[in-house]
Amino acid sequence: MAMIDKLWLATLTKNEDDAGTGENKLNLTIDIDGEDVLDKDFAFLTGSGLSGGLGPDSGWLDDGQAAISGGSYDDPGETVPSPIDSGLLTNSSVRLGIRDDDAWGPEHVLLFGRTLPQWQPSQIIAFAMETDLAHWLSTDTSEGKLTMPIRLVGPGSPTTLIRKALLLVYTGSGNNVETDNDIQIQITAGGALVVDATISNTPQDDLEQYTGNWYPLDVAVPFTKGDVVSNGSIRLSIHGDDAWLPSQVYVFGLDTETGRPSEVVTLVAIPKWDLGWLSTDTSEGEPSTLLPLSN
Repeated sequence: MAMIDKLWLATLTKNEDDAGTGENKLNLTIDIDGEDVLDKDFAFLTGSGLSGGLGPDSGWLDDGQAAISGGSYDDPGETVPSPIDSGLLTNSSVRLGIRDDDAWGPEHVLLFGRTLPQWQPSQIIAFAMETDLAHWLSTDTSEGKLTMPIRLVGPGSPTTLIRKALLLVYTGSGNNVETDNDIQIQITAGGALVVDATISNTPQDDLEQYTGNWYPLDVAVPFTKGDVVSNGSIRLSIHGDDAWLPSQVYVFGLDTETGRPSEVVTLVAIPKWDLGWLSTDTSEGEPSTLLPLSN
């Protein structure tokens, strides 16, 4: 059980024709014992982005694109009206919907939240997830459903066996914060290299301004968070001198290699990046940095 006071919604749209939508928000409701404790629109950039042409060329809910929504640049995470007791949630409590007839085809959805400080130490946990979705959402019933459930997942433990990992990043706004270079993430656990992934030229708008990215990571040898804590690390690197400054970085461990997990372990949660620029040009930043492990 945890009391959750902030929420983030991460999505990846199917990479197929017409899966994207021109709608710029999704609606999330959370129900406990028949009462809606949350009814919130999560807004996304769309089309040409912000006024003045500062946004991305494609919408966050377009074909093959990922998004991370919740809160603002200065205060990440959507603050809920009243803390939500995760112990009272069921698989029908969380529903995601759309309020437009321009249908949207999600592939993966993850909902995660921050627990209140009295649960020491305060942390970010994943608590609802769907993968490989067949659903389409639309107010036009000939094209899809108005809403769909997002089933619960557990936060796991230091001994949960991790068979797949997930890297979520968000690049915000600023002068040249985006990069065209590849990035690399390496996870060692129990003294062994268990994840070594270089991210390059995916169907997404990789590491662009105002853009979220969803990167699944193959695991060479299943591991636990305890293995990382006791004798391991998580390192994020860049392959080039086109400096990058992310604004949010999350790493989750899934207990299944394929399909929907039942447990999602938080390995890294940085809602406000403060580790500096990444660049192989050391006058601009560091070529790599160790990511702090989540509590």
